[in-house]
Amino acid sequence: MRNSLEKYFECKVKYVKIQEDGKEKKVSEQYVVSACSFGEAEKRITESLSAYIQGEFDVTDIKIASFGEIIDGTGDGDKFFKAKVTFIALDESCGKEKKTSVLYLIQSESLEAAESDLKKHLSDPSITISSITETAILDVFTCA
Repeated sequence: MRNSLEKYFECKVKYVKIQEDGKEKKVSEQYVVSACSFGEAEKRITESLSAYIQGEFDVTDIKIASFGEIIDGTGDGDKFFKAKVTFIALDESCGKEKKTSVLYLIQSESLEAAESDLKKHLSDPSITISSITETAILDVFTCA
């Protein structure tokens, strides 16, 4: 469970990657980390990626992610999908329905599996899945 002060941050990292054919290519990759501040997010992404990336890399962008929750789907999915979910609740003070949207990040192997994982996780008939799209996010690093 994450600390109430923690947020999710989307981080872009640029570095030179060795391709399968041995050629070098400059790439930009996107990751998500949980942290309390931008400085901590930069520190966490740098520490997390230094084990995987040989040589130098630059953190070129950090922004607060708008995900309400990250769902680790079933199976061995290596893709991340962003889902916008709309909840409908009754505002008891005025008797009207109120819609609230929340973004979820789901790790899954396909769009269909991500939708299924989201429905299992929420198990609420009053929700509407407005959209699900595949993202460019390669991995998520959360606090243990």
